[in-house]
Amino acid sequence: MRKDDPSKVGLRSEIGELYMLNKKERILTVEILSEALRSTAGKEFILERFGKEGLKLAVSLLEEMGVQIRKPQAQKPRTMS
Repeated sequence: MRKDDPSKVGLRSEIGELYMLNKKERILTVEILSEALRSTAGKEFILERFGKEGLKLAVSLLEEMGVQIRKPQAQKPRTMS
């Protein structure tokens, strides 16, 4: 594994052995990714470091971990009453 390749962070060896996360590590991962996706700076960091595929990967990882990601919704027009 090359240390300068940020996409290989979760891999342990050349064969792609994945790390197993315990409960506290999963909670930390969920919190960090959730905060990053909520903030403009966090999304920009992910885009800069991993590209558009990184954003998709972060969202899918959170969804696989049971976190509901809300899509930004267009503002509804206000009704006058």
